[in-house]
Amino acid sequence: MFQDVDHVVIAVKDLDAAIRQYETIYGVPVSERGTPPGAGYHNAYFRLDRTFLELISPVSAEGPVAKRLAAAGDGPYLIAVRVDDLQEAVAELRAKGVRLLGDPGAGQPITGQVFIHPGSAGGVLTQLIQR
Repeated sequence: MFQDVDHVVIAVKDLDAAIRQYETIYGVPVSERGTPPGAGYHNAYFRLDRTFLELISPVSAEGPVAKRLAAAGDGPYLIAVRVDDLQEAVAELRAKGVRLLGDPGAGQPITGQVFIHPGSAGGVLTQLIQR
């Protein structure tokens, strides 16, 4: 069911400072940066072989990223795990009683993103990705 880590998202207050810090750490320049429409945050990517690191910084003081930063400061926001078959993975997790976000329910096609609720994963928001 689970293959490997697809990517890790880190929430930061100051995106430019974080980019400089991670460029120094990894010794590679940021791969790309932008502001996804409607997402409520700016982002920057560091591509690393089969995975990537994404830095996100809120556009305003509202929204989940801003709330996370206010509560806990800079740090991991989510981990995305690659799965063989998203429908199958969700069905299996649902059967185990794992709380999911974005699950349309049994018998319904998955049309958006699905996450394991932090309450079911030791406080870690986990995104399920099928590539």
